[in-house]
Amino acid sequence: MTEKLQIEARRVSPNAAVLTVTGPLGSATAPALLAEGAGLVDAGHRNLVLDLTGVASCDGAAAGVFLDLHQLARSLGGEVVLTGIRGLVQRQLERSAVIGALRTTLNTRDALSMLGVTGTG
Repeated sequence: MTEKLQIEARRVSPNAAVLTVTGPLGSATAPALLAEGAGLVDAGHRNLVLDLTGVASCDGAAAGVFLDLHQLARSLGGEVVLTGIRGLVQRQLERSAVIGALRTTLNTRDALSMLGVTGTG
């Protein structure tokens, strides 16, 4: 049985949202994350936190999606912060230079604080 990608969106302020991602993140599933994130940015949530705690691995397509979302958010004065990265995901994002291009933190609360969003987490 193939594990399915799950994306839970939580709007935490008028201009910020958290996307909690669970499951495989690769070329077959990354477009769903891009669509979900782009929809939130287009709706005014220009700051996104991507919680990757539930992602055990990712590939270059996923790394590209993170960078695409960040570029979209930046074009509107926002940004993307990654949280919960570890193991294989961390290694892939280091190889693809996503770590360094995007800010990262250990947990969602710290990521929201980085974005100036308080009182949630």
